[in-house]
Amino acid sequence: MKKYRIVFAKSFKSQMIYRAATLSSIAGTLLAFAIQLCLWHALLGTGVQENTDFSDMVLYVLVNTLVLTLTSANIAAAVEGAVMDGSISMEIIRPISYKYYQLASILGRNAFQVVTNVLPIAVISIFLIDIPLRLSAAQLAGFVVSLVFGILLMFEVTYIFGLLAFRIQRCWYLGFYIRGLNVFFGGTAVPLWFYPGWLQKVSYALPFRYITFEPVGILLGRTQGNEIWMSLLVAALWLLVLNAVDHLMWRSAVKGLSVNGG
Repeated sequence: MKKYRIVFAKSFKSQMIYRAATLSSIAGTLLAFAIQLCLWHALLGTGVQENTDFSDMVLYVLVNTLVLTLTSANIAAAVEGAVMDGSISMEIIRPISYKYYQLASILGRNAFQVVTNVLPIAVISIFLIDIPLRLSAAQLAGFVVSLVFGILLMFEVTYIFGLLAFRIQRCWYLGFYIRGLNVFFGGTAVPLWFYPGWLQKVSYALPFRYITFEPVGILLGRTQGNEIWMSLLVAALWLLVLNAVDHLMWRSAVKGLSVNGG
């Protein structure tokens, strides 16, 4: 575990070098947050839709921003670059798991984004907006576990898509498909409780719901009691399935790997 903590720390510190990019990212996150608040204020105003008022949506957008930041990952671009320039041959012989190296590196970058991007928004929200948040111990525990599952699920999905680079080489564009599916079936733009019933049922059969929507739903009290345990169970099953898939894909990819004729 120590070597992965080192990777995490180095990834976190490396983000401090690009100050201009950090400032741009902060500005972009604040702007996106403000736009969403204005949009939901225009849609809801002082009214209530689907048992949701504007204060609920402020909290939803805030927590959703946190979860999206923590679960952000694009392994496809990283794997594609390593395959194209041949550096993958050196990376896979390191005395460290390539998969968990990528995970630690992503977590380091995302943690930095949380500190620089999400915390300022949280502070602004706490002091300027009345946020209704009443947490029980079960809610908090369920949220933390569901958030961890969400982070791992997003990593697994992007990692599996990234492994396609061993076969098709050019796969950077797959990140757009992943983000699109996550937005539509993960409720990252519009909460799934606003969706029609049949579309909500479809979302239950896909892993994207459990990446961001379910952690947020548990924290907001939309998912309660046995529903929390069912959500965690389904997320855990998806993790097992995706882990088995990526294991098979990795074995096949490494076996058929050929770099510069090697």
